[in-house]
Amino acid sequence: MECQATGNPKTGEALAKCGVMVGHEQAKARAGVFAATPGAGGPVTKGVYGAVNANGHGLSVQHGHIEGIGSTTTASAQASLLQNKHTNLNATGYHSHSRTQDQFGAGLNMQTSGGHSAALGVNRVPQFNVTTMQASGTANLYTSPSGNVNLNATGNAMRHMSGPHRGKSDVGGVLNFRYNF
Repeated sequence: MECQATGNPKTGEALAKCGVMVGHEQAKARAGVFAATPGAGGPVTKGVYGAVNANGHGLSVQHGHIEGIGSTTTASAQASLLQNKHTNLNATGYHSHSRTQDQFGAGLNMQTSGGHSAALGVNRVPQFNVTTMQASGTANLYTSPSGNVNLNATGNAMRHMSGPHRGKSDVGGVLNFRYNF
């Protein structure tokens, strides 16, 4: 059994989990329990989780409960569509159910050995007739030969396909410069 605890003293955010894992690099299963809080004085979510992974594909389920508020169960899956020394391409999907709503979505994400990445996804909340599409990408613009200097550009966009914000878009971007001493 392995147990871990992390926290942020500035925000009060904390996570503790204990679990077991069996298997090897190509195929493994894990299960355990957790407790988490989003911040000082925030509600504590207690729950259980389980997952199986084989050759880059995976299935997982998590159930969490907040006293006096309710429970949420989330099932998710990942399939490795392409994996070589230059590129990883994955497909993901999830369904989350609570007392008041269901939410589900799917997406594709890609990472390259050159430090580039891209993601495309869709999310749906049927009870509120809300559907959103998201796209994001990161480009490694420059890395020095020593690796000490790095310049990346990240962009993201969200389009509201249905719901109260139907037809509206949110767009953002950032330029990130990093120097390692």
